[in-house]
Amino acid sequence: MSFNTRFVDKEKILEKLKEKEPLSKLFSADAYIFVDDFSTKVFDLYVNGKTDKEIYKIIKDGQD
Repeated sequence: MSFNTRFVDKEKILEKLKEKEPLSKLFSADAYIFVDDFSTKVFDLYVNGKTDKEIYKIIKDGQD
């Protein structure tokens, strides 16, 4: 059995949102290594129930 670890950074998050891929695909690993504050904040929004559209709006409005 394998253990899936994923490195997450601002670039990967913005790429997923730009391509309209759900963040659930990015956040489907067993463990995450966040390499910047931006990705940590986005993950917090995600686990607190914000939708991809809401997260995108928050990022776009500069409230991240």
